[in-house]
Amino acid sequence: MGFPADWYDPEYRHGYVEAVVAEDIALQIRLNRERRGWSQKELADRLGTKQSAISRLESPAYGAQSIETLLKVAQAFDCGLELRLVPFSYLADRRHGLNRQYFYVGSFENEAVR
Repeated sequence: MGFPADWYDPEYRHGYVEAVVAEDIALQIRLNRERRGWSQKELADRLGTKQSAISRLESPAYGAQSIETLLKVAQAFDCGLELRLVPFSYLADRRHGLNRQYFYVGSFENEAVR
C-alpha cells in the first residue's frame, strides 16, 4: 500500500493514531448513548459518575479515557470492548468509507433476539 508523504513522518503517524482513537471512541459513546435514547445524565448515573464526565468522554478533544472507564461504558451499553494493536495500513484503510452505522453497537439483548 502506498502512503501519502505525511505518513512517513513518525510524529504525523502517531498523532494520527491518537486523533483517530479519540474521535472514534468519543463518537461511539455519544452515538450509542443517543441511539438508546439516554441523556448524558442517564449514562452518568449508570456509570456512577457525573454528567460532566460523560461530556468529556464524548469530546474528541479529551482523549484520556482509561481502559477501566471504557469497560464500564461497555457494561452500561451491554456490549463488548475490543482494544488491539494494528498495522498503520489497516488503520488507514478502515477509516475510509465508514458511516455512522459502523459506530453503533447493539446490546447483547438485541443480538440474542436474532
